[in-house]
Amino acid sequence: MKNILIVDDEVQICEMMADLFESRGFNVSIAHSGNSGAKSFKESNFDLVVSDVRMPDGDGFSLARQISEIDPAFDKIVFITGFLDAESTDVPSNVRNFFKKPVRFKELLSFIEEILA
Repeated sequence: MKNILIVDDEVQICEMMADLFESRGFNVSIAHSGNSGAKSFKESNFDLVVSDVRMPDGDGFSLARQISEIDPAFDKIVFITGFLDAESTDVPSNVRNFFKKPVRFKELLSFIEEILA
């Protein structure tokens, strides 16, 4: 069974994604900031990280950099964002894709199942 870490400061989004992923047989952990997400990543083994970009207490970009320091080979991070400018920033190499908010959960799930297959 694959383990997914969801990092988003919006509790409702975390719960919706967790329900969706768990219904497909994934184990899910949740963190509500980049820094708490990095702590969770360090303490457990994850196959994929789904993270918001803009959050208090550590944004998605700092989370991706911290994950790279913890595990330089880990390259399965997916960003979700409500901001169009996020893709123009220097994107860490371990980020696989961006999904815009409001998230089309079927598209997100399809992408996740593909990269975790």
